[in-house]
Amino acid sequence: MSTREHKKLLLSAGAIAFSVMLWCPTGSAFVSETEPELFATGDFDGNGRTDIVIFDRPSGKYRLGYQKEDGTFNWIGHRLSGAKDISGIAVGKLLDPKKDALIFTAADLNMVAIADASDPAATPKPQPIELELLGPFGVAAVDIGGAGNNQLDDLVLASIYNDPDPHKIALLRNNDGKAFKVLSQSVAKAQLKRANRIMLKPGGPACLAGMMVGDEGASFRIVDLSGGKETVLVEIGDLPAESDYVVMTNGGGSLPAIVFYQPGEQSIRVHQLEQSGDKVKAGAAKTFDLEKPIKLLVAVPKPEGSQLLAIFGKGDSASILALQGNEPPKAVQTIEVRSGDALFGAVAIESGFVLFSSPDYMKFSTLEQCYRLAGNNYTAGATEKLASLADNDDWTVPDIHKRIVETLEKEGVASAADMKPYTNAIPGSAVTYVMLPIPGGEFVMGSPENEKGRKPDEGPQHKVKISPFWIGKFEVTWNEYEIFMYPDDEKKLRESYPTDEKVNSLSDGVTRPSKPYTEMSFGMGREGFPAISMTQHAANKYCQWLSAKTGHFYRLPTEAEWEYACRAGTTTAYYFGDDASNLSEYGWFEENSEENGDWKYHKVGKKKPNPWGLHDMHGNVWEWCLDQYEDNYEKFADTVHQDPWNKATKPYPHVVRGGSFDDEASRLRSAARRGSDPVWKMRDPQLPKSIWWFTDAKFVGFRIVRPLNVPPPEQLKAYWTSGVERD
Repeated sequence: MSTREHKKLLLSAGAIAFSVMLWCPTGSAFVSETEPELFATGDFDGNGRTDIVIFDRPSGKYRLGYQKEDGTFNWIGHRLSGAKDISGIAVGKLLDPKKDALIFTAADLNMVAIADASDPAATPKPQPIELELLGPFGVAAVDIGGAGNNQLDDLVLASIYNDPDPHKIALLRNNDGKAFKVLSQSVAKAQLKRANRIMLKPGGPACLAGMMVGDEGASFRIVDLSGGKETVLVEIGDLPAESDYVVMTNGGGSLPAIVFYQPGEQSIRVHQLEQSGDKVKAGAAKTFDLEKPIKLLVAVPKPEGSQLLAIFGKGDSASILALQGNEPPKAVQTIEVRSGDALFGAVAIESGFVLFSSPDYMKFSTLEQCYRLAGNNYTAGATEKLASLADNDDWTVPDIHKRIVETLEKEGVASAADMKPYTNAIPGSAVTYVMLPIPGGEFVMGSPENEKGRKPDEGPQHKVKISPFWIGKFEVTWNEYEIFMYPDDEKKLRESYPTDEKVNSLSDGVTRPSKPYTEMSFGMGREGFPAISMTQHAANKYCQWLSAKTGHFYRLPTEAEWEYACRAGTTTAYYFGDDASNLSEYGWFEENSEENGDWKYHKVGKKKPNPWGLHDMHGNVWEWCLDQYEDNYEKFADTVHQDPWNKATKPYPHVVRGGSFDDEASRLRSAARRGSDPVWKMRDPQLPKSIWWFTDAKFVGFRIVRPLNVPPPEQLKAYWTSGVERD
């Protein structure tokens, strides 16, 4: 008889036999929540060992750790959920009765999706579930009895944005991991939060547990779904709205205890569950104060019953606590924190737990350490690095490439003869930008030794061949960049300028900056002024985002493309000649950019253009290029190179070109170059230093190019992450 058949037999006989699987956590999938992260366990590859998932709420990225035979974990590169601001996750047998899969919700995006995590080497896209409910907030994967039940876990879904009754709870029958049938849908007076699948006794069926949170506070419920509908078994009320809970198993097969706490508070409230005939009831509350404010509680296994792992505030140690009857919790082991680190979360595994930490200035976990039960204590293993959350774009780039190819075919742009100037509106807005075609050709890059103001890094001169491309008529302005910079504002714009939801979903998959702590124009002006002080990585990601939005391939120019476009067929120091006394007609620099005692940038396009119609190639702000900066061109001097790109092999420096409002005339010459410097981030108030912003580089901006020829997806990825560090 199968486990599920045995379970159904117990149910049909009216047996009450429930269990919490925390003494053997494989498949328990209890979700622990902190503000930035969600932690859960499951057996994703079906080998019988507990695996781990960590969801980063803001970005929607998730990391998977697959447990190896020796008990250590193989942390693979992070995966993308396709959503941000994740509101809930669950783990269960959703696609395969022998393997766990992930399901997650993003209420603000009205999104529910299932992710297959069975193969560590594969990165399949999460599959959305189409539902009529609005604002799916919380989810639990649990077997629901009744007609049509099968070997897959079903879903309990809580939603929050319905009208006229905002809170609803739906039971969904899982037919094949793709189609879900609504079994019932009820209006709730409160919002279901922190939903989990739990069991009350070993070998029994799973129940739904969660907090019902309303204006007057919260209550905790355990709900039996074995009959195909919701039957409340236990309800514990009079709880603060922000309460969280853990489930503590007891030895001897007795029912567990429920421990409630509020993150940031010191007290805990304990209710022992008790059998009363054929019913379960909650015993009287016992309240205890811990020594410090609590960040997170996790039940960790021990043969005689679980103990409590208490993670305290920033920089504090953690404690293993034993709960015994009416006695206050007793600290039986202290888990020390390395100096400068903070604990972020933990999950229980078969014979211990895994603790997650990071330097205390980080916003998410970066390290893990496994603790195994040895005697009466948990013994620490080695500290290991978690997978990075740095952008990898494993599946956004191929989709963007597909959109670009489809757009090219639709527009019929196949050769240089088809290239025309154009003005585009960024989809979802009224903001426009102008692109000018640049013919392919050959030119001499660098400056002659007798050029006034020349520096050694501008030589030796060498011939370069350039393929056709479009380039921005102006530097990218704040009007354009802030749509990318502030996703929430962009979503509001879409209400007035609706666009295809597939396009929105694709562009939303590109990582974008969090809101900076500093006003990034520094009071110099925004409307029509060049966007400034972004890292090269941020400029690259803008190009990727704009490519997803428009279906055109945009990137930063190579250094060779930039100089070719700037010169516009000229060979003089400036595109207007060699006499710097005329520079004020063509560019902003230190002699003409002072206002009221301060030097500042100016609105784009106010100076004369070069022969190809490009404005501000001399001055206003330095402009990012793709290339690694080196102090000479020796590697390119031996032959004529086609479309050279000096790809980065080290974090610094990268090339900027064109000079700025704060530079002397010679720095604005067509051949003048400069390398980026870590000091540009010296006063960045964000810790760690932001991968998006410089506070000491008010003179750096960028303009975009669009090559005629579109490279394959792997090359797009290289262009949009063109450095070896996110700077």
